[in-house]
Amino acid sequence: MTSQAASTHTVKISNQESNRQILKDFSSNLLGSLSGGMFSFGMGLMLLQQTHLAISFGLSTIIGPIVLLLLLVPMGNIVDRYPHKTILIISNLVRIAGLAVFAWALPQFSGVGKLIPVVLYAIVDAVSGDFSSTTYSSAVHELVNSEKIQRLSSLTSTASSISSIFSPMLGLTLYTLMGFEMFIFIEMASSLISFGIMLSMHFHYAPAAPVATAKPGQLTMFKAGLHYISQRPLIRGIILVAVGLNFLFTAFTVGVPFIIATTLKLGNGPISYLETAMSVGILIGSVLMSTCDHGKHFRLLLLVPLLLDGVLMASLGFVFLLGKTFFVISVLGVIVMALTGLSVVIPNIVMSVKLQQTVPTEMLGRVNSAMMTANTLVMPVGILFYTVLFQSIQVNAWVFIVSGVLASTYLLILWPRLQRWIDADAAAMEK
Repeated sequence: MTSQAASTHTVKISNQESNRQILKDFSSNLLGSLSGGMFSFGMGLMLLQQTHLAISFGLSTIIGPIVLLLLLVPMGNIVDRYPHKTILIISNLVRIAGLAVFAWALPQFSGVGKLIPVVLYAIVDAVSGDFSSTTYSSAVHELVNSEKIQRLSSLTSTASSISSIFSPMLGLTLYTLMGFEMFIFIEMASSLISFGIMLSMHFHYAPAAPVATAKPGQLTMFKAGLHYISQRPLIRGIILVAVGLNFLFTAFTVGVPFIIATTLKLGNGPISYLETAMSVGILIGSVLMSTCDHGKHFRLLLLVPLLLDGVLMASLGFVFLLGKTFFVISVLGVIVMALTGLSVVIPNIVMSVKLQQTVPTEMLGRVNSAMMTANTLVMPVGILFYTVLFQSIQVNAWVFIVSGVLASTYLLILWPRLQRWIDADAAAMEK
C-alpha cells in the first residue's frame, strides 16, 4: 500500500518550497490558535459574567462533538472529493461572515439571552473548524514533500501549544482592558490575516484521475472509508486505544480545577500553573518530535508514552492525596503535568505522521474525520461521568489514582495486540 499512497501524489515539491510552506502554515496556525484561544477565553468570561452559569466555559465541549457527529458522513467525503484549497477558502469565509453577524447580534441580547447568539456562532465555528482541520490534515502531501511531513506536523502541534500557554493570560488582560466586544474585531482581523496567508500557499494537486461517468454517493464513499480503516489493523487499534484513554483522561479536565479549588481550597493559582505546565510539556514534545526519526523508533515512540500516561495520572492522584500544601502541589503537580503533556503529544504526532505517509491522499479526509469523531464523541460522556464522580467521592484524589491504574491496565491488556497490529500493518504496507 505504500506504493498506492505514493501513486496518488506524484507532484515533486522541493525542500526550499516545503520550508516556505511550513513557515506559512506555522504562522497561520500560531496566529489563528492564539487569537482563537483568547477569543474563547474572553467569551467564557463574558458568559459567566452575564449568565452566572457554570457551563459558560464548557459550551464547546458539548457543541463540538454534536457537530462532529452530524458531519461524520459528509465531511470526509467532501474533503476527499473537492480541491482542498477551495474547501479552506469557503470554510474561512463562512467563519469570518459568522463573526461579523455575531458582532452585530450579540448587543441585541442581554443576560441569559446572550447564550442564543453564542450557541449559534459556536455551531458555525465548530463546522468551519472541523472542515479546516480535516482538510489541512488531508492536504499535507500537497503542501510539502514526504521528507518534511514530520516537521510540519510537529510545528503545527507547537503552534497550538504556544497558544494554549499564552492565550488565557492575554485573554484575561485584554478582557479587563477592553471588554468582550473588542475581542470579536481582534478575532476578525487575525482571521483575515490567517486567511491571506492560506491564500498565498501553493497546493500541489496530483494529476487528475479519469473522471467516472457517475460519482459515488455520500454513503458509498463513507463505506469505502470505513472499509479502508477495517483493512488497516493499526488504525483500528489506535482508535480502540484512543477512545478508552480519552474517556479516562477527561478526569484531568474536570478533576484538576475541582480538587485544587474546592477540595484543597488552594485558590486559582495552582490551577493555572498545572494547566500551563501541561501546555509546556506538549510544546517540548512537539519540538523534540520535529527532529526525531519517527520511522526508526515508531514502535517505541507510540507504545511507551501511552503506557506512561496512566502512570502519570496515578502519580498526580498521589500528589493531591499526600501533598496538600500550595508549594507541594505547585511544584510536584507542575512536574507531573509537564511530563503528562510530553507523553500525550508524542504518540499523537507519531500516529499523525504515519497516517499522512501511508494513507492514500484521496482517502485521508474520511480516515481523519472518522478518527476525530470517534475520539471526540467520548469526551462529553467522560466529563459528565467524572463530574459526578469527583463531587460524590470525598477523598477524590483516589479518582485519579484508580483511573491511572485502569489506563495502564487497559494498555497492558492491549499491548500484545498492539504489537501484532503494528507488525500486520507494516506487512500490509509492503504489499
